[in-house]
Amino acid sequence: MKLYYAASLTVFAAWAMKVVNTDLALKKIPNAQTVLGFKFLLLALGVMAVNSLLGSTGEVTDFLNWNFYRLWAVHAGLSALAGLILWYSEVWPAGDAKFFMILSAWLPLINPFIGNLPTYLFLVVLINIFVAAALYTIGKFLADGLHSASPSDYFGKIWSDVKERFSQLADGGRRNRALAALLLANMTMVFLLQQVLVMESRGLLSGLFARTELLYFFMFFLWEKVARLFRSRLWTWLTMAFYPAYLVLGYFFFFGHMVLMLKYALIHVFKFSLILVAGRAMMEFLMEKKDMVYLTAAELEPGVVLSSGSARMLRSNPALCGDFDDCFKDGLDEDQVAALREWLGRLPGEAPKVETVKGRPFALWIFAGCCLTLLLDRNLAALLK
Repeated sequence: MKLYYAASLTVFAAWAMKVVNTDLALKKIPNAQTVLGFKFLLLALGVMAVNSLLGSTGEVTDFLNWNFYRLWAVHAGLSALAGLILWYSEVWPAGDAKFFMILSAWLPLINPFIGNLPTYLFLVVLINIFVAAALYTIGKFLADGLHSASPSDYFGKIWSDVKERFSQLADGGRRNRALAALLLANMTMVFLLQQVLVMESRGLLSGLFARTELLYFFMFFLWEKVARLFRSRLWTWLTMAFYPAYLVLGYFFFFGHMVLMLKYALIHVFKFSLILVAGRAMMEFLMEKKDMVYLTAAELEPGVVLSSGSARMLRSNPALCGDFDDCFKDGLDEDQVAALREWLGRLPGEAPKVETVKGRPFALWIFAGCCLTLLLDRNLAALLK
């Protein structure tokens, strides 16, 4: 089996490096390379399954039992779900999401005894990907500042950008403060429900639902979609019905238990709020600052990627009739480009522009995160504690 693992690692690395080089050159991953990688993955899985079949008949002595394939299937399914979420939440384009699915599913075929298989391995890989990318981004910011002609001006500009972003988040008066309070109440309810479901189901939901890290993952990356759900009228009525019922019943029947659950939920709301502000509101803002481009209506074309600020602004614009509810990182489609050109043409002023970002190749960090997972067999965040 050692020869098989070495061969699988070699093919894994060769194909992934080819994809990374293509992504760096073209800023996209061709579908043909994704299909080729999927074929290699199926080949590696098939060779391992044949060896297991030979082992079960006594032909070979070094083989994996059939339970491994059940574990692998769970991991591959969760990796595919995570990739879809990262695409749907407008974090990655479809090419990056598919690249992640294939690489993540390949890891147990290189090291069948890798840690956190099957339920949490995909999450460890994602943590390594995003922590490595964030550390590089922060390091590059610092290096660029130290090597600039005037470091004080460079860091002063970054600090002013950060303060500007904080002021934007805090601005909006009474209505925004009410929305923020509603979001906090809804997040508290979600963490309460998670804990109640896990404890009252007597182990039936103690797998995926018991790990708060998974709830963090889904809420963090789907936040744009989740926040819209939280602001909906139906969810508001559910919240208004839930709290009185839970508090009244808790006061009379399980007061001590209720206090512990509320404490647990509020602690996680505080932690998640910090992660949300640092990760989505600030890191996303600073990373996009370096790649920002302003385009006129004539310069717009299919494939252009809107900045997060532009996407939020266009979603909330009633004149666009929901055309931009989904602005995937694959870029604008032809209908969205036509709608945006028409809207820009109606604006006053000479050649109004829209805020976009240049494509940022991310396949390198996906590959790096998978390699770190193989080498360390744990996540980088644990090493930083």
